[in-house]
Amino acid sequence: MNKKTIGWVILGLVVFGAVSFASYHIYQEKMIQSEKETKKVLNERLADLYEDQKSGYFKADISSDAFDDLATEVKNQRGESQTLEDIDHAKKNFELQEELNGLFESDVLNGLDLSAHPILKDPEQEKIKNLKDQLSESSAKDKDWGQDISMLLRIAETQSKDFTNAESDVTSLLNKGDSLTLSDYLSGVKTLAVLPDGKYKQQLLDKLNPVKNQLANENDSFATQIQQSDASMAEAEKSYQERQAKALAERNKELSELKKDLAEKQETYDSYKEILDSIEDSKNDDSSRKKAESESRSRESDSSRSSSSSSSSSSQDHHIEDD
Repeated sequence: MNKKTIGWVILGLVVFGAVSFASYHIYQEKMIQSEKETKKVLNERLADLYEDQKSGYFKADISSDAFDDLATEVKNQRGESQTLEDIDHAKKNFELQEELNGLFESDVLNGLDLSAHPILKDPEQEKIKNLKDQLSESSAKDKDWGQDISMLLRIAETQSKDFTNAESDVTSLLNKGDSLTLSDYLSGVKTLAVLPDGKYKQQLLDKLNPVKNQLANENDSFATQIQQSDASMAEAEKSYQERQAKALAERNKELSELKKDLAEKQETYDSYKEILDSIEDSKNDDSSRKKAESESRSRESDSSRSSSSSSSSSSQDHHIEDD
């Protein structure tokens, strides 16, 4: 192989190497950019499951399937393990909220709506304890959402104790049989007075009907006093519920303000996002143009140097032949 041929081979290798290096560099940059965009999209999808991710409130009327679907998508897109971990934490917090709602006759926290009249279904002391333990390990226990969950668990705990005490007193009254006195009855139903009007309280009141009838039949004056006792019980329950409702109403007012603030921020964000997207597209177009120009100049420079080298080799070949 003469020197001229070697020169052309070297030129080809140099050009091929330069093109390959540039192509690989471009491929790498595209891969990195693609991964960044994928991560951004997936994180935005996670944020979409919240009413407000910063304070920890989930959107209303979603299910845990939404978190499973997103986790599957992250795995398929080869998303970061951190994103999967964030989804896992979010799902656990959401399921904690769902279990808490399940303790009451109706949802006590749904989106940014907080029930003003939470009524426990049953004492459920063990379930309440388990949920308190879960909250203590939650990644959102110190957020506004976590504080509201903690407050609702305290309400559940208080109602649970009241339910248990009232059930014990009702059982005691029923066990007295014929020895039951009006004084026993009036003393025993005091614990029923503060229970919220729900199914559990009604079950206990229904159990007392035979006792009330027994006392009323024994003495007409008992009937009047029992009616007065029922009225007093209703007033006590109303007073208790009003105090509890006042505290929850204040929190609902704060959540309403948060909801309004989030709506205004979202409107502003959408407006700015359109402007930023336009600017970003312009920057990307300009960057791509400059990169293409730089690569073109680089290839021309490499080609020029290779041609010069080849010409020099050819000149030397002619000189040798002349000799």
